[in-house]
Amino acid sequence: ALAEQQRLPLLLLAEGGGGRPGDVDIDPIYNSQLAVSTFRQMGRLSGRVPLVGVASGFCFAGNAALLGMCDVVIATEGANIGMAGPAMVAGGGLGQVAASAIGPSAEQARNGVVDLLAADDAEATALARRYLGFFQGPLPPPATFADQRLLRAAVPENRKRAFAVRPIIETLVDESSWLELRREFGRGLVSGLARVDGRPIG
Repeated sequence: ALAEQQRLPLLLLAEGGGGRPGDVDIDPIYNSQLAVSTFRQMGRLSGRVPLVGVASGFCFAGNAALLGMCDVVIATEGANIGMAGPAMVAGGGLGQVAASAIGPSAEQARNGVVDLLAADDAEATALARRYLGFFQGPLPPPATFADQRLLRAAVPENRKRAFAVRPIIETLVDESSWLELRREFGRGLVSGLARVDGRPIG
């Protein structure tokens, strides 16, 4: 409620093993259909404030659902993200599966689930801060710029030839401002956030 009232960004640290078969099959939990307000509140915040989700460790079931409601998902290299943890997988008759085998973050990055991969919690925190920095509005233009003359030869004259897009983006935008999202997903697509003359773009 506070994030909605004051238009504050929400940072979700999503970690948890999810439910266990039998734990939610009794009154009053079963009859309430797990009607918690968290999902409704996250839905209300969507599009109103920046929602950033960070997965570090095991993130299963409801935790993963909340993570998926975020605008950007950051995961550490050791994280695992899945809609069911080992207990639910076994309860569904699919056998015993180690938690570390369910949705490794590297695989989820290739699937487009994870926007930014981080080596550890410290880097995940730094990426969250950097992402949220784009929502503070324009900043003073940088004092130095990349050499724009490099753009003259950046795009080949032959329109049928492939060329590297990232160096062009990095030359056009303010130095060190480019934050690429989903680098491992859709190799033919390049998307991200940056600044031009201090103004955020994406």
